[in-house]
Amino acid sequence: MIKELWSSLLDLVYPSNIYCINCGRPIDDRFPYSLCPFCVRSIRWANKATCQSCGKPMSVQTDTGICSECTKECRKFDRGYTCVHYGMAERQLIHQLKYKDKDYLADYLAELMHERIDAEKLEPDLVVPVPMHKSKERRRGYNQAGLLAKHIAGRLGKPYFSRLLTRTSDTTPMSGLSAEQRKKNVQDVFTVAKWVQITIYDKTILLVDDVFTTGSTTEACSQALKAAGARKVYVLTFAAGMDASQKEY
Repeated sequence: MIKELWSSLLDLVYPSNIYCINCGRPIDDRFPYSLCPFCVRSIRWANKATCQSCGKPMSVQTDTGICSECTKECRKFDRGYTCVHYGMAERQLIHQLKYKDKDYLADYLAELMHERIDAEKLEPDLVVPVPMHKSKERRRGYNQAGLLAKHIAGRLGKPYFSRLLTRTSDTTPMSGLSAEQRKKNVQDVFTVAKWVQITIYDKTILLVDDVFTTGSTTEACSQALKAAGARKVYVLTFAAGMDASQKEY
């Protein structure tokens, strides 16, 4: 609460919406998402071909509409959605949110994410973030997925549950791991407390994270939610990597 009050006070003194949240250029506060025109053009929006299962961007739409990774396995979640490709400009935004203590960026990114699912006319019953282990969250000061999920839930007018899912162990960072190693890294590390299972029984859940790569983490979270009684799980991320079988464009 103190951190949120301090962020609000700083925003009054140094308004974040007069500078581009990506490059820092001065902007008119009427620009959407607080992005300057240059950054709006440089960001690669996931508004063309996307996988109809996980939502990952594809350079060319396949006959099945499914990316190469989703053809190999049945996803635990019902459908994935994303807003942008995970490239240089997009990575910079996420890096600032996660590692540069710019937690106010979550509100702007959540605005984009909300518009994405609003266009799909999704109506989840509640919103849940991919959890961070408590020791890592203490070190960072916040869970970026939790901030995104909270702002999205507010825009949707739906309940937000920050602790419904828990991560039972502090796993190895995913960066640099193969797809198979990623799966093993998060196997059986997410759980839903029994006392909250009645909250999600037969409900449609929106699971929120910042980035979707192989989907190992969201798969493991979705499996735990389904095992606890959730009827459907939709995954929403700000960015996603390209289908591994297709070249970047």
